[in-house]
Amino acid sequence: MKRSMTGPVVVSLVLHALLILAFVLKWNLDKPKRPGGGGGGGVVHAVVIDELQFKQHAEFVKQQKVQQQQEQLQKQEEQKKVLEQTRQLKEQETIRLRREEEKKQAEKEAVRKKEIERQKLENEKKIALEKKKLEEKKQKELEQKRLEEEQKKKQEKEKQDAEKKRLDDLKKKEEELKKKEEELKKQQELKKQEELKKKQAEEKKKAEEQKQAAAKKKEEEKKKAELKQKADAAARKKEAQQLEEDLFSDLDSDTPGSAGNKAGPGSGNGDDQYSGLVADMVKRNMLIDRTMFGKTAVLKVRIAPDGLVISAGPCDGNPTICNAGIAAVNRIGKFPKPPQDYGVLSLTLDPGGQ
Repeated sequence: MKRSMTGPVVVSLVLHALLILAFVLKWNLDKPKRPGGGGGGGVVHAVVIDELQFKQHAEFVKQQKVQQQQEQLQKQEEQKKVLEQTRQLKEQETIRLRREEEKKQAEKEAVRKKEIERQKLENEKKIALEKKKLEEKKQKELEQKRLEEEQKKKQEKEKQDAEKKRLDDLKKKEEELKKKEEELKKQQELKKQEELKKKQAEEKKKAEEQKQAAAKKKEEEKKKAELKQKADAAARKKEAQQLEEDLFSDLDSDTPGSAGNKAGPGSGNGDDQYSGLVADMVKRNMLIDRTMFGKTAVLKVRIAPDGLVISAGPCDGNPTICNAGIAAVNRIGKFPKPPQDYGVLSLTLDPGGQ
């Protein structure tokens, strides 16, 4: 920087020296000269000069003036040249200085732009770094959220699996318990069937033994049995007729008769003699087996005023007794004419009481 400043300073000093010299020269040329060339302050003596000398002197003075004017013009031309050279040198120096200044400004601008570019790059790097950090933070947050969601889903699935396992275990236990109950029930049923079969086998065996023991008396007993069956059938028929006659006789007299007593447990409500008669008739026509003993059923029977059966049912109680009672009512078809229109009879059927 010091070396670059030394050249312009020297040139400027030279130019100023030339300008000062030009002004000094011009001042000397413009300064009037005293005639005679002598020193000042002397006494002027009057001299008589002839006309020729005067003309010669005038011509000489004129030539001197012309020469001085020419010299002055030449000096002025030289001054102009010097001034022009000085102006050109100054202009060149100005141009050079301006160029140097422009160069310095360009260099400064380049440095400034370079600094701006550097700062821009640094800012971009910082922004990129911040963006990267934010992106990494966002990715970490997303990853954390994903892991939390996965953990939550895993816990929920484990909970659901545990609940499903508990329900499956409970269902399995219930099924096992039900299976055991069914197996136990089946075993009990099988045991009951085996006992029944055993009892039936024993009875069959006993009957077989009795059959074998009574083989010799079979023919005689057969005849007696036939006679007895006929006698029993006649007795049952006679008993039924007698019951009907007793019923009608009691109904006609409005007093309790033997039919009501004979109805016994077969009566519908304990006081209705006609219901008792009908119940006894139904029981006598039922197909009864041992499984009905000790069980009862209540059968509803709708009859017409002349005793004709309209419908049998519903029936509450033992299903086997209900089925047998409905079948017996349908076989009978018509009961003795009731003393009044009962509409629906409630018959209590108890095979064990027959």
